[in-house]
Amino acid sequence: MARQGKQAKLRKRRRRRSRGGAPTLLICLCVLVAVVAILTAMTIFFKVRRVVIIGDTRYTQEEITMASGLHDGDNLILFNKFRAIDGIFSQCPYLDTIRMRRRLPDTVEIRVTECVPIAVVEDEEYTEPDPKDETKLITRGGTGKWLIDIHGKLLEQVSSRPLNLCFLKGLTLKGPKIGSTVDFFNEDLQKPVFLLLNTAKDDGILQDIGEIDFSELYNIRFTYTQRFTVSIGSTEDLDKKMRYLRLITEDKLSSNATGVIDLSDTQKARFIPSTN
Repeated sequence: MARQGKQAKLRKRRRRRSRGGAPTLLICLCVLVAVVAILTAMTIFFKVRRVVIIGDTRYTQEEITMASGLHDGDNLILFNKFRAIDGIFSQCPYLDTIRMRRRLPDTVEIRVTECVPIAVVEDEEYTEPDPKDETKLITRGGTGKWLIDIHGKLLEQVSSRPLNLCFLKGLTLKGPKIGSTVDFFNEDLQKPVFLLLNTAKDDGILQDIGEIDFSELYNIRFTYTQRFTVSIGSTEDLDKKMRYLRLITEDKLSSNATGVIDLSDTQKARFIPSTN
C-alpha cells in the first residue's frame, strides 16, 4: 500500500509539471514575438529625418551633418552615435564639446561648443646630430605658427600672429596635426607651458602677455602690458610669483614705469627700470 501511495504521488507531480510546461513555453514565445515586434517597429518607423545643430559655431549645419555621416533615412535608434561624434571632431577641429541626442520620432539633436584660441605657438626649427650617424644632421620642426586652445589642441595653422593672442617661442613641435594635442620635442616643457598659460588665464592676465620665451627651461621670460619684461626663472611657486607681479605692477610702480621684473627668486621680487 505504501508503495502504491508513493507511485500515485509521483504521477500527480508529473501531471502538474506537464501542465506547467505549456504556459512557460507560451510566455517565452510571447516575449520573443514582442521583441521582434519592437525591433521591427524601430527599423520601420524611427528614421532620421532631421538633424538639428544647437550652439554658436563657425561650421554650418550642412558641414556638421556631413561630418557626422548621418543620412536621411538612417535608423534613428541603431546608428552608432560615438562614430558620428568622432567623425565630427575629425572634420571640425574648432569644436570643443559635442553632445548628441535622439529625439523621437525622427530627430537627431547635436549640441556643440567651440574651442577658444588662447595662444600662437611658433614651431621653431631644431637641428641635432643623427644618432645613427653623427656626421649627419637631423632637422626637426619648422612647420610655422599654430593656434592652440587652453588644453593644447591644435586648431589651425596661421601665416601670421593674431595680435590679441600671446605668442609662444623657443618650442619645437613633434608631428603637429590639426585637431591633435600639441606635443613638444622637449618633453620637460609640456607641463611648464600649460601651467603658465592656465595660471595666467585664471589670474585674468593672459590677455596682457605678449610673448613668452621658453628657450631655457629655467629662464622663462614674458612681456607684460607692453611695458615690462617679466623673468620667472622656472614655474616653481608660480602662484606666488604671479601674486608678486600683481602687487608690483598695481601698487608699487607708477603708471608709466618700464623695465624688467625679476621673479626668479621666490623670496623676493626685483624691479630693474629701463634706462631708455
